[in-house]
Amino acid sequence: MLVFGALFGWYIDVQTNLDDFFFAENGPIEGLQSAVILAPIFVFAARTWRGRGPVALICAVLAFIMLHVLMRETPRCDSSFYPGGVCLYDPTKYALSAVFSIVLLAVLVPRRNDVIDALKPRWSFLFWPLGVAFVLLVAAEVMERRHMEGVEETLEMMSYLYTAACSVWIYRNT
Repeated sequence: MLVFGALFGWYIDVQTNLDDFFFAENGPIEGLQSAVILAPIFVFAARTWRGRGPVALICAVLAFIMLHVLMRETPRCDSSFYPGGVCLYDPTKYALSAVFSIVLLAVLVPRRNDVIDALKPRWSFLFWPLGVAFVLLVAAEVMERRHMEGVEETLEMMSYLYTAACSVWIYRNT
């Protein structure tokens, strides 16, 4: 996935004239990324709602993290790179983050007995595939620093698709 994402992003970015269209701030790729990010948010939240125990607790935290990823991918309305479309102002992002934190606490407090169990290494074996998504995001950040926006956005998209697939697998198998 890493090689495919890098090659596809590089090809669109360097070999075609489509990079300004595909990889523009709030362009088609970023809009699709936001839509894809919604899938694991809902799946992790549904898994949290469906049951108790450490898996549900970890899924609540993952839904919380993915909500912040969605806010990160949503452009700032006052950004100099913002061409129009969906956006959030910084105060709105901070307020949403506070609301998400309160909701997470409301989910975690009644399940506080599961917190210690959720920290046991055996649960990392269930969630290890999300490490692959993290590696893809790290590679995307490296490409952003090298001004390779096409590769960066493609790797981010692949990471979010992989996370969505992992969330469905976790939901179905736990």
